[in-house]
Amino acid sequence: MGFNAASGHLAVLDEAFSLPSKTSEIVNKGDVKLDFEGRNAVTIYSIDDVEEVNYVSNGVNRFGTMNEISTQTQTFTLSQDKGATWSIDRRTNSDQMNVADAQESIARQARNVAVPAVDIYRLAIAQAYAVANSQTATAALTDTNAYEKFLDQNDAMTNALVPEEGRVCYMNPTVHSLLKRDPEFVKQCDKSYADLKTGTIGMVDGVTLKKVPTSYLVANTGYLFIHENTMISPTKFQMARVLTEAQGIDGSVCEYRRYYDAFIPSKKGVSIRAHMIA
Repeated sequence: MGFNAASGHLAVLDEAFSLPSKTSEIVNKGDVKLDFEGRNAVTIYSIDDVEEVNYVSNGVNRFGTMNEISTQTQTFTLSQDKGATWSIDRRTNSDQMNVADAQESIARQARNVAVPAVDIYRLAIAQAYAVANSQTATAALTDTNAYEKFLDQNDAMTNALVPEEGRVCYMNPTVHSLLKRDPEFVKQCDKSYADLKTGTIGMVDGVTLKKVPTSYLVANTGYLFIHENTMISPTKFQMARVLTEAQGIDGSVCEYRRYYDAFIPSKKGVSIRAHMIA
């Protein structure tokens, strides 16, 4: 980054556009809570159900063959250890009217880099789970079938016994435009749920619709469905600091670090569906 000395009055900073988190509403709401204190991996258990049989009125095993209850385990290991550092030279900042405030630069880094990075990572984890577990469909989307394909995935969630309340669907602007041009969608969408700050553009068929930048979703993703009680996204720690007496630098040194991840418990994973564009 070059050094640009101030040659006149710089009344304002030209700040980059930024977006608030688009995934904070769909994480850490379920009944699975993880404690990573003192460890970087946590194992959880799940219990399998027992199939029903017809009861018989004679014999010894009237309830059917005895089944030992079976349990499964799933281990979650934190993998995202991210950090960044930058300096603000005393002379450089002085010659630029002290516009590069250290604390403000940390907030800017979080806003412009960390928040979208976490969103992109979480959405990629969800999409990868859908693909790995064959919970996807693939077909071209048009302005006449966009709503039909949306309903197909929502119906698949219903068939998987996913609660109707709390379903969320992510899409990029192109897919959203196709939906808006689909006459059937226009009749059904309830815009009263819109919240542009969080990317919510309305609700249809009980699903909250969220529009995100194309770069937030894996390539060729049309719809990404997930129930809000599914994903666990723990942050073991995050820190930021300003060093004003760092060796070899006359000025400020900013540092931050985040240690986090995102996980899908297998029993909840049926709530993730993806429609891929052919």
